[in-house]
Amino acid sequence: MTHTCVCIAVVLAGTGAFGPASLPVAAQSGAGQASIEERLTRVRADLFSRAEHLTEDIQELKAILAVDPRSAEAHLLLGIGYRTLGTAELMGEAVAELRQALELNPDFVPARFYLARMYLDLGRATRAREELEAGLVRVPNNPQFLALLGEAERQLKKPGRSVELIRQALRADESFAEARYYLGLALFDLGRRDEAIRELEQVVQSGPRMADAYLNLGIAYLEAGRFDKALQTLSQGTGIDPSRPDVRIQLARAYRSKGLLGKADEQLTRAMPRVTASLASPFAQHQQLEFDFYLEQGFLRLQQGRLDAAGKALRKALAIDPSDERTKPLQDRLRARQAGDRR
Repeated sequence: MTHTCVCIAVVLAGTGAFGPASLPVAAQSGAGQASIEERLTRVRADLFSRAEHLTEDIQELKAILAVDPRSAEAHLLLGIGYRTLGTAELMGEAVAELRQALELNPDFVPARFYLARMYLDLGRATRAREELEAGLVRVPNNPQFLALLGEAERQLKKPGRSVELIRQALRADESFAEARYYLGLALFDLGRRDEAIRELEQVVQSGPRMADAYLNLGIAYLEAGRFDKALQTLSQGTGIDPSRPDVRIQLARAYRSKGLLGKADEQLTRAMPRVTASLASPFAQHQQLEFDFYLEQGFLRLQQGRLDAAGKALRKALAIDPSDERTKPLQDRLRARQAGDRR
């Protein structure tokens, strides 16, 4: 199932050591150090609320580190700033800053949490698991660590273990929307589609309005053949974040499933520029995004009777991932249509 790792708003709570407003500031002394603490507080508030002044925040953090290079929080916030920019060149810098924060303070659990989250973004689920397990030694039974560890296990193809960990997190906090979202993904991977739909519906109904929840609920509805519900849910997802090509690709699939081929084509056309722009991104999900685009384009072109275009799209999808079983129905239908045309 499609998943973007930073999906539901992170609320690091429950230990007193977490959360944007309570990230510990490195021990400081003197008037100059007090000024640094005030500067860190301002940057932290900006990064975790709007991040409208991201470039300025990064420059401010660099200036703080020039004065106090041993500030673990400044390294943490700089890593988050680099991560937010999201360019391939800066992802290595982001990881390095978070690792530096941990070298300065191995007990600085927020740095370990964000480092694990970044590893998941980069498709390095094993490294994420290592960081989360190390964090749980310091904050046992913390629901945020448990939920993210559950997602790491799901990405490592262990959805059963994922469900166990996430249910443990939910026992500590039933209202934890991110954990319930991850539970929906894990249940879907286990083939327990109806249970997954119930969990994702609960997230959509009660949680923050985040496009990922609408996207994955829409996919689950599509798999269940509930095309009207899929259209409604995915349309709401595009309303929340019109820039998300993955939501538009699945919305195109929903329109195609309803026979509304013109609307499906429109959604793919709107998704294409974003798909192309994502190819330079370091995030693991973007290769999957390109695959999903060409696969859906192949199905749509086939349904439109454009066999050459369908074959071209299929070849592009196979070049990305020749082992993905989702290409087989398209291959079979395309062969059948081509054979029928020759007769």
